[in-house]
Amino acid sequence: MAMGSRAHYATLQDGTFGLYCSQWGAHHLELDLLPGPEPATRFARRQREESSWMWEAECDGACLIDHDERRLLFFCHCDGDQSYRLAALATLARTWPGWRVEWAYDGLQQIQVAVGHAAEVTPSSPRAPQAGEVWCDVLVTMIHQGWTRAYLVDSAESVICNGARFLDDYRSAWPTITTCPEKVVAGVHLDLDDQTAGVWTSSTLRGALLDAEQRWPGWHWTNWRDRSAEQAHRVAGAFTVPEPDLAEGLRALAAEFDQHQDVDSATKSASLLLGLTDILSAGARLSGLQVHVHTDNTFTHRPMDLTGDEEALVHAAIASVMTSSR
Repeated sequence: MAMGSRAHYATLQDGTFGLYCSQWGAHHLELDLLPGPEPATRFARRQREESSWMWEAECDGACLIDHDERRLLFFCHCDGDQSYRLAALATLARTWPGWRVEWAYDGLQQIQVAVGHAAEVTPSSPRAPQAGEVWCDVLVTMIHQGWTRAYLVDSAESVICNGARFLDDYRSAWPTITTCPEKVVAGVHLDLDDQTAGVWTSSTLRGALLDAEQRWPGWHWTNWRDRSAEQAHRVAGAFTVPEPDLAEGLRALAAEFDQHQDVDSATKSASLLLGLTDILSAGARLSGLQVHVHTDNTFTHRPMDLTGDEEALVHAAIASVMTSSR
């Protein structure tokens, strides 16, 4: 199986459903959505058409472009950066006027449910969270007997799904931190004194909160969506949680958008090859020949081709967000 950054694109228009896939599209899915509903739909329909959904674990990003409900529902990596993600959402609100632009906090399953293709969302399986490693970018804060401790782990959903029974193990085994890195992608706050907890994420939780009552008997959980300020408020004075910087995110978004049009995550060559194959295949069929083209998953991505006006629209929206945020 070829490696990549796999994305699903679902479209609904005039009651007709379409499902498409790209081997490389999830890496910067938000950039292909930025130009608005029509260019994004055009882009989605250029990808490989599918008859079934990929597994949740395989899918790194996905979107639903629902013209009938005027709704964009999506999730992707967004550089693993709160500021960048905030900038992307603010810009999409301008380039998709009249649409509901929503983040799929429960990932691919939430999109499947939105189109009626899944009866229920199944919670994540328990997995022991890793702590203290260089790749850990989820902030866990705990209050116990009035004292606040902080840790970095690799997954918010694994903390939730492992339940309250492991709290004592965590507190003794996880290395504590005294300062938070500038960029974290999610946070979990646990108040052991009053048995309340909250979680926020700039990624997905994949249904981790569905059975939190069973895994955390006696506890009350709150989904803070992407509001990291909720965690910051609860540990104020004892620990500092960095806030997203919209201006920094907008600058990064503009640079990434321009680079994406030129490079498209190193898939341009593969896409040109596919285009040439299409031309040669069409010519052969016109001559009465039977044509079969085999391409493996490495080549399943076609970059967006924007007009000058469509690119200008994105830059104007970014500039507008920047001006209004000052």
